[in-house]
Amino acid sequence: MADKAAVLGYVRSRCIIWPASEGGCWEWDYSKTPDGYGRFTADKRSYYAHREAYRASGRRIPEGWTVDHLCQNRACCNPEHLSSVTRAENTRRARNTYWSAFMRSHFSAQNVARQIGGSVIEKDNAA
Repeated sequence: MADKAAVLGYVRSRCIIWPASEGGCWEWDYSKTPDGYGRFTADKRSYYAHREAYRASGRRIPEGWTVDHLCQNRACCNPEHLSSVTRAENTRRARNTYWSAFMRSHFSAQNVARQIGGSVIEKDNAA
């Protein structure tokens, strides 16, 4: 998967592109895993569409890290909606109902998440 522009074009051509006013997701419209992640096969290998779109956009996924969907849409392949995070952070985000609800209802919050380094702020139950 050497030609980044071709990969990004391929992924985008197989997505439903939502207008920015509706979140701007590139929703994978072909084969999906049972969990809802886009998949495709090339050179007899299977790939996750969102991971390949992220890489093709020039971003790096460190060894052992995962790609998080800031938009909370597992079928989304828009590199602007994706962030590489540790598995622990991805799990924290998935389990944190406040984070999920905030990101779903305030999608522009992705910019805030980038500015604060993407960390999850846990709710203080003592208050």
